[in-house]
Amino acid sequence: MRHFDALVIGGGPAGSTAARQLVARGMRTAVLDRARFPRVKLCAGWVSAPIWDVLEMSPRDYPRSLWEWNRCHVHHAGVQRTFRARGYFIRRYELDAFLLERSGAEVITHAVKSIERDGGDWVVDGALRAPILVGAGGTHCPVARAVAPPRPERPVGVQELEFQAEPTAIAAARLGDDGEPELVLHDDLRGYSWNVPKTDWLNIGCGTVEAREVKETWRQMREFLLASGHVPPAAAAALEHVKGYSYYLFHPAHPPGCARDGAMLVGDSLGLAHPLTAEGILPACLSGRLAGEAIADGDPASYGARLAAHPLFADYRAIYRLREAGASLRRRAPGVSIPLPAAARRAVEWAVARGFVWMFTGAPLPLRRRTQLRIR
Repeated sequence: MRHFDALVIGGGPAGSTAARQLVARGMRTAVLDRARFPRVKLCAGWVSAPIWDVLEMSPRDYPRSLWEWNRCHVHHAGVQRTFRARGYFIRRYELDAFLLERSGAEVITHAVKSIERDGGDWVVDGALRAPILVGAGGTHCPVARAVAPPRPERPVGVQELEFQAEPTAIAAARLGDDGEPELVLHDDLRGYSWNVPKTDWLNIGCGTVEAREVKETWRQMREFLLASGHVPPAAAAALEHVKGYSYYLFHPAHPPGCARDGAMLVGDSLGLAHPLTAEGILPACLSGRLAGEAIADGDPASYGARLAAHPLFADYRAIYRLREAGASLRRRAPGVSIPLPAAARRAVEWAVARGFVWMFTGAPLPLRRRTQLRIR
């Protein structure tokens, strides 16, 4: 039996960020993950600007591949528009390995099978013991089964792939510059598809609120990409090898269920992805940091209050309420549309597309200062 001050299950951004806080305060910490890093992790790689404050570093200090984008190309309601905005893309293969190494924690390659409560400790597979357990293993994290947070809504569905191609071929086919995302907003606004060129890599996929709709949505996206010519012709074969997964978007009921008996959930294990864009890396790192700080301060029970009080998650609650208000109107009047003059309709469609892109910047809601996203 090996004893630690804290065990972190999952070596992704949430787990690594939590572990870094613990190690920095002198706590003996181990990170367990079934994969050996660096490992392939399907993810578009969106990171919005506040991520650098959370990680306590500047983008110019990040030593791996980084694509800053200042324009986003959006297809919606049959019209293609380009908006100025700012964000970043990374490759999870590189980011996760960097953050895990940076944490300074002991890394144990191990697939967790059992978690048991024994006195005041958590025991993992009868071999590792600690009073604190951090669940950072994603949607199906074994710690989530122990904590059992509320799940009021079903997870969203995703079909995605990332593959390498000749950079000259990608440059000739892409809609904008290197790193500039191409988005396709679904007509019912219940999902979107993306095509992200990253020099010699392409990340392509789609996500839907209803997981059962995602395969048909992917078929339509694939046809769109091939017809538009926005992927290299040689990529047609690669588009056949898409993979699916699911995860939970932010719901106001998730944060209150973040902890039990010294076990706490962070990132996708809790279900903190942005309620509209589904960006998950920023809330993962932020929740990991807040959890790590609460534990290191000797007050792990304060983790839930720290989540609730942070401006980012206050914004998520407001965005969730707006999203649900729109869904409620559609349910009350299904199939009903308000006739608008052509100019007014185009203005509404422009505003929808622009607002969606703005969400990807990580900017606080109006009247909230960006500096409030900094952790003091």
